Amino acid sequence: MATVRDEADARRQLRAEHQREKNERDEPRENASAVAMPQGTGAAALVADGTDVLELDYAEIDAAKNALDARHQELSGYLAGARDLGTPLADGKGPVSHWMRRSFGLRGGAEAGGVQAALESYLGELASLRQALETVATAHRSNDEEAAASLRTGERDA
Repeated sequence: MATVRDEADARRQLRAEHQREKNERDEPRENASAVAMPQGTGAAALVADGTDVLELDYAEIDAAKNALDARHQELSGYLAGARDLGTPLADGKGPVSHWMRRSFGLRGGAEAGGVQAALESYLGELASLRQALETVATAHRSNDEEAAASLRTGERDA
């Protein structure tokens, strides 16, 4: 919140704000080619050896799921701590105590924009990502097993 001294000051601040907005619109945006490759867990490069086959590393998927589980536990701990923020603050004596209590209650609470709501959203996203990894791994594993079984059956017929 800005402090305004008089009408001329308000106009000056308004012009400065409009100029900032104009400059932000005129700034060049990043191109996709400038974005770096992902690094870290689950970002292994796909390597093709001249064939049309992609090989899935199940150990790396399990490691990624374990890392997601660790993040889930960490965020769950933060959520448990954040539940303490949702409790009302003790009454203060100052002129802003009511507004402080209200502000902290909203930001620490489970309402939209609160810490608890954000953490619950993150936990939901982690659970969705873990489920997607599990689904992909299960589908590929069953395809691999079916292909291996059909190859074994073909060897017996030969």
